[in-house]
Amino acid sequence: MEPILNNYLVKMEKYLKALPAAERIDIVNELKSEMIELSDKGISGEQIVNRLGNPKVLARAYLADEIGKMKKFSMVFSFYSYASIGGMFILPITSCLAVAFIISGVACPLAGIVKFIAHFCGKEMPYLTLNIGNYSASAIAFLPISIGLGIVLFLLGWAFWKLTVLFIKSVGKHKRLKDRIQKEN
Repeated sequence: MEPILNNYLVKMEKYLKALPAAERIDIVNELKSEMIELSDKGISGEQIVNRLGNPKVLARAYLADEIGKMKKFSMVFSFYSYASIGGMFILPITSCLAVAFIISGVACPLAGIVKFIAHFCGKEMPYLTLNIGNYSASAIAFLPISIGLGIVLFLLGWAFWKLTVLFIKSVGKHKRLKDRIQKEN
């Protein structure tokens, strides 16, 4: 092989130092076999070097390709991390809180109505109480307080439900993006 071609390969190896040794060797061997093939066809070393272009520019192209592959890998890795952490922690917490707050938001006003009706029927329900610090709500005050508290709890449940749905849609969006990236490979 002509010295100009060997010099080109040495420069390529130097410019590709950022790559793992196996990939660097594969690229240099690929270039070397192409150079030999072109030499066998009667093309001079100078023409081959001119055809390949600046070794630094060619090495950057190979490096950019490898960086692109790494980005695709990191996207796939981030999707699975996001989906698994969400599946283990976010989804169970938000969905359980949503159901608990919605049920509490419905049950609280119902308890207020039951206590209010029982009070007018002459029955006391000591197990249905609302204590805030030293304040204990009477049967009449219990109804509006329980309705207000029920609205707040229901809205909290609704917000957690929306958060759950938003997370599920987000995972779906990331999955479609991951699938599109894998199809490009």
